[in-house]
Amino acid sequence: MKDRITSIIERWFIQEPALFQVLCSHELAENAQMPCPVRSGKRRIEYNPNFLREMTDRGLEEALRTEAVRILLKHPYERKPDGCCQEAIALGSNVVVGDNYQYGAFKIEKPADFELPSGREYEWYSRQIQSMLPPSDGNGDGDGESSRSGNASARNQALSELWDEDDLTVAMINGIIEGCTSWGSLAGAFAEKLKASTKAKINWRNVFSGFRASILSSKRKLTRMRPNRRTGFENMGSIRRFDTKLLVAVDVSGSISSQSLSYFYGVINSAFRYGFESIDVIQFDAGVRVVQNLRKMMRDVVAVGRGGTSFQEPVEYAHKNGYDGLLILTDGYAPEPMIPANMRCKIIWVCQDKRCYEQHHRWMERSGRVCTIELG
Repeated sequence: MKDRITSIIERWFIQEPALFQVLCSHELAENAQMPCPVRSGKRRIEYNPNFLREMTDRGLEEALRTEAVRILLKHPYERKPDGCCQEAIALGSNVVVGDNYQYGAFKIEKPADFELPSGREYEWYSRQIQSMLPPSDGNGDGDGESSRSGNASARNQALSELWDEDDLTVAMINGIIEGCTSWGSLAGAFAEKLKASTKAKINWRNVFSGFRASILSSKRKLTRMRPNRRTGFENMGSIRRFDTKLLVAVDVSGSISSQSLSYFYGVINSAFRYGFESIDVIQFDAGVRVVQNLRKMMRDVVAVGRGGTSFQEPVEYAHKNGYDGLLILTDGYAPEPMIPANMRCKIIWVCQDKRCYEQHHRWMERSGRVCTIELG
């Protein structure tokens, strides 16, 4: 089996320089226990010889090509789409690869297989596919169609089992892309897409984490439980108590889909993982509709309103109530608000997708930082 793989790699040295460099950057490892032919992650490309023996040389080459392309897209090393299981992210990745590269001897899903449009982002496909998956755990018990579905589910779950965020590997892959001068069979629009992917992306998680640090206010309090640094227990020492008032404003206007609202509240729930102990949440359309104080993650969400949109309402609410930070979750379709001259509250605009970000980020940047849930 290694001889067959080595023969392909040697041929790629001349014909497929980008794919060759990717394979050389990862360890090839045999794994006869996994239920899929080939997979990547953790700087390895694993293969199951039991599956590969049944493949033609062309099929084997296309299987390896799939993982090399997947690595160039950085799917195994960038953030996993929120709310998606292992099977959904594997299928979402397959759909993107299948949408951008032609295969003849290796079966891989395409957008049309799920009745989805071409040209969308990996995160978007993963979420759409997640909504189509059955609620069962897909353990494959039973026979017939149920068993086949279970086997496919296990294979897809195994495909993404090694995937995890790895900034160093992403930087390494970006270096391969930026240094590549010959793209072989990847030439054309797909090569341009790979080049564009090396540009810095705004990750709302990083923005959220940095946002907390920037608005964090420290309060000094004297205490006899801690010694003074210079005089010991003869004088009172001090402790710093951290307190941050964060307001999250959720756009519930008619242009926001129920799916987007679900994503918005996923962002809110993630705030508790970044050190916020409580969060005030308002829903707004043409006015402020619901005010909630949260101290734990929300499970059930009821949206009230669904009318027009005014950003002026949440901005003024945050200003009048003395908040340190305002996070606005929206699609951006409303007039730019007037920011009070003495407003100290920092603002982050979180757009629901890449299209909204591209249309509105310029005016949003005049009042705060801007990011998006899906920027890929």
